[in-house]
Amino acid sequence: WRRISALSTDSAKGKPILHVDGLHVIYDGVCVLDLPNLDIHPGERVFLLGRSGSGKTTLLRVFKGRVSPDTGRCESAGGNPRSTSRKVRRRIQRRIAMIDQEFYLVPRMRVIDNILTGCLGRVGVIRSMLGWYPQREWDEAERILDEVGLKGLGNRRVETLSGGQRQRAAIARALMQDADVILADEPISNLDPELAEDALELLVECVERRQVTLVVTLHQPSLAKRFATRLIGLLDGEIIYDGPPEGLTDEVSHQVYRDTLEDDTVRPGKNDDGNAPP
Repeated sequence: WRRISALSTDSAKGKPILHVDGLHVIYDGVCVLDLPNLDIHPGERVFLLGRSGSGKTTLLRVFKGRVSPDTGRCESAGGNPRSTSRKVRRRIQRRIAMIDQEFYLVPRMRVIDNILTGCLGRVGVIRSMLGWYPQREWDEAERILDEVGLKGLGNRRVETLSGGQRQRAAIARALMQDADVILADEPISNLDPELAEDALELLVECVERRQVTLVVTLHQPSLAKRFATRLIGLLDGEIIYDGPPEGLTDEVSHQVYRDTLEDDTVRPGKNDDGNAPP
């Protein structure tokens, strides 16, 4: 294969909000990410495509600061997410929200209490644990619940929600953080196709209203082409396509997913779902 680059000149303008340079991540002797350079700019909607084990989730975790690169540099929202400075790390964490594949909502807590944890960076741990949120945060949580289609469900426990409603609650919590970047790891993988498309459309609409950056990992090229402003195809931890949705032809898509039909095994250094260990 060869790397295919088809970026428009517009996407190359301005200072990037996410940047990696000479990045390598290695698990158990296997290089799961090898990125000489990658810039993502404010306002972009970037969808990461690739088979399980291609490095998509690991890249999100690097941006969030959950994974430290073995070599190279990562800057998220203007700083090192693995900085030795607690102040720097906290500032970056407030500016980078993440929607995990499993959502990680607290099942026995009310929906609105789960949503309010998104403002933890503004309120503080102690006040959050005691539920002492300023009235403006309560009002904002209610507004966001309405925005994502969960109006009137704030007092229900999360465990009583359907899968689609839980996804909306996870989106609402990320929106509550008021971040500059939202990272979403396979946000629709646990939903039926019809619900999945609705949830992805909702996420994109909410992001567009706020004009923030969105980075999503996805397995469905057709949906990615519909909602993204930029697609990045990963294979074995390396970028083989980086460009606009219309540039992802059937031939390029086959290159991105070519090993799926040839080898359906999990590569060394990956969990059973193909993702690198946290």
